Amino acid sequence: MGDEGESVQVAVRMRCFNKREMDAASKRIIRMERLLKGSNTFITNPESGEERKFNFDYSFQTHSETERGIGDFASQETVFEDLGRPVMNSSLEGRNVCLFAYGQTGAGKSFSMLGKPDQPGIIPRTCNAIFDMIDSNTDKSYEFAVDIQVVEIYCEMVNDLLADRKTWPQNGHKPRLTDKGYVVDTVRKPCFAYPDIESAFTFADKNRSVGSHALNPESSRAHTIYTINYERKKRHESGKVVETVFARLNLVDLAGSERTDSAGTTGQMLKEGNAINLSLTALGGCIKALSEHKKPNFRDSKLTLLLQASMTNGKVVMIAALSPASLCFEESMSTLRFAERIKMVKIKASKNVTADPVAEMKKAMEGMREQLQAEIDRLRRVATGGGDPDAMEELQTRLKEQAEGAESMKAEFERKMRELEEGAAERQKRAAEINSMQSHALGGASLLSKEAMTDPHLLNLHEDPRLAETLVYPLKKGETTVGRMNKDKPPDLEFGGMGIVKNHAVLEWDEAAGRCYVTAGPRSRTLVNGRQAEGRTELKHNFRLWLGNNYAFKFAFPGHEADGDETAPDYFAAEEEIAENASFEMGGASGDLPHTLNHKLSEALK
Repeated sequence: MGDEGESVQVAVRMRCFNKREMDAASKRIIRMERLLKGSNTFITNPESGEERKFNFDYSFQTHSETERGIGDFASQETVFEDLGRPVMNSSLEGRNVCLFAYGQTGAGKSFSMLGKPDQPGIIPRTCNAIFDMIDSNTDKSYEFAVDIQVVEIYCEMVNDLLADRKTWPQNGHKPRLTDKGYVVDTVRKPCFAYPDIESAFTFADKNRSVGSHALNPESSRAHTIYTINYERKKRHESGKVVETVFARLNLVDLAGSERTDSAGTTGQMLKEGNAINLSLTALGGCIKALSEHKKPNFRDSKLTLLLQASMTNGKVVMIAALSPASLCFEESMSTLRFAERIKMVKIKASKNVTADPVAEMKKAMEGMREQLQAEIDRLRRVATGGGDPDAMEELQTRLKEQAEGAESMKAEFERKMRELEEGAAERQKRAAEINSMQSHALGGASLLSKEAMTDPHLLNLHEDPRLAETLVYPLKKGETTVGRMNKDKPPDLEFGGMGIVKNHAVLEWDEAAGRCYVTAGPRSRTLVNGRQAEGRTELKHNFRLWLGNNYAFKFAFPGHEADGDETAPDYFAAEEEIAENASFEMGGASGDLPHTLNHKLSEALK
C-alpha cells in the first residue's frame, strides 16, 4: 500500500443457524464462492426467489462443514490468516489500522472479533501474534513497547473499561484533539507479554458485566474499541534513538443495529437501541461522504470521532456478519448494502516512522493549529458576509475547540515527553499500579475464571449469554459479608444496584462440615430458589440466589455437585422461578400462565 489511497478491505461471514432460527424452520438464503481474486456472496429473496450477487474481498462460510454448494468452510484460523495477520503486519510497519465488525444483533460479530476460549477470534490471535514477533526478535538495537486501552461507547458516553467504575466521569470521557486525531484520556496499560493483554480483556469483560448487572440485567449494549498502541525504537550504538515506528491498532466490536419497533423494546433497551442506531447511522454517513469524496461530519457521534484518524489515514478492514436465515433477509440485505458502500471508500495510509519523535510531534501540532485557524478564518468570512446563523454557530464551536485544542496539545506534548523518557522499570511500575487498582475495582469479584475456582463461589446470571457467568465471587472460609458500600464497615462483596442495602446478607462457608449458608439481613431482599430466605438457609450446588432487584447468581460448590441440583440454571430459569413461587402462594399453577405473563410477573415481583 502506498500513500495514494487504497480501498477499504471488506469481508463477509455467514454463521450457522441459531436456536430461534431453527425453531422457526428458517431456510438458508445465502451461499458463497471464492474466486482467484476476491469472492462472491449470493442472497436469495425468500418471497420472490430472486438471487442477488455481491462481490467482496473475502466471503467466509462458517455455516456448515458438510453442506455442499455454499462455499468452503472457514474456521477462526482461516479468518485470522486472511484478515488478522495482514492487519497486524500493516500495524507493525507503522500504519494505523482499524478493523471493525458490522451487522445486526446476534449475527456473529463478537464471535469473529473475540471468539470463545477454545476458538479465539481475530483480536486475541492478533495480539498473540504481535508478542510472538517481538519474542522472535534477536536484534538488540530494537526496543518494543505495547500498551492497551479498552473503551465502550454506551448511549454516547465514552467509558473506560480498564478503570474502576467509581472513577468514571458522570457524562463519560470527552474526546480531545491530538496530532494523532481524537483520543480519550483513559487507562493505557503497559503489556510485556500476551497474558497481560488477556488479563486486560478479562477485566474489561468483568467490568462491563458489573455495570450491566447493576444497571439492568436485561440489556447493556455498547460499541467496544480495543486499542493496541505499538512502538518500536531503534537505537544507535551510542544509545541515541535513530528511528521510531508508532502505530495504533483499533479493533472495534460494534453493537448490533436494532429494530426498535419490535415487541418489548422499551425503557432502557429503547434508549440503548436508539443510541446504537444513531452512531451506526453517523458511521454510515461518514463512509458515504468518504466514498463520494466529500467532507464527512465525524462529530455526529463519539464513535466516528474516535475512529476519525483511522478512517482518514490508515488501513481499514471491515468484516460484515450475516445470519443465513430467511427470516433475517431484510437485515442481511441491509448489511450487504452497507458493506458494498464501504468498499467504494479509498483511504490514504501513511507510515508513522520518524527519526526525531519530538520534532515530528511539534510539526504535526503546528499543522493542526494552522488547519484549525484556516477553518476559523473561512467561517468568519461566511458568517460576517452573509449572516448565516449556522456558520456563526459553527464558528463559535471552532473557536471553543481552538482554545481547548491548545490546552490539549500542550498536555499531549507533556505526556509524550514522559513516555519517551519512561524506561522499562517505570513501565513495569505503572503496570503494577494498574493491576493493583483493578484487583480492588470489581467489588469482591475474582479475576480468576470459573474453571480455576476450587472454593465455593457465586456466578452471575445474565440474559446475554456472553455476560453470563463471567463474574466469579468467591466465599471466604467462615463468613463473607454482602451489601452496599459502607466506609465504616466495608462488605466483602459490594453491590450497588436497586434493592441492595447495607449489611444485606451474610454468606457462610463451614469448611469442616462441607456446607454453605446464607442469612438475609434486616429488610433485605434475598431469595433462594425464588423464595425469600428465612433465617439461616443452606445453599447447594446450582441453587439460585437473588440479591436485591437485579443481582441473580448461580451458587457453585466444587466437589459437592452431587448434593445439589443436576441442572445448571440460566437467568430465565431463575427469573421464572420467582413467578412460579408467587403463583403457587396465590393458589394458582405456574403452568396456567403464558411465558410472557410469567416474565412480567417476575419483573413486577423484583
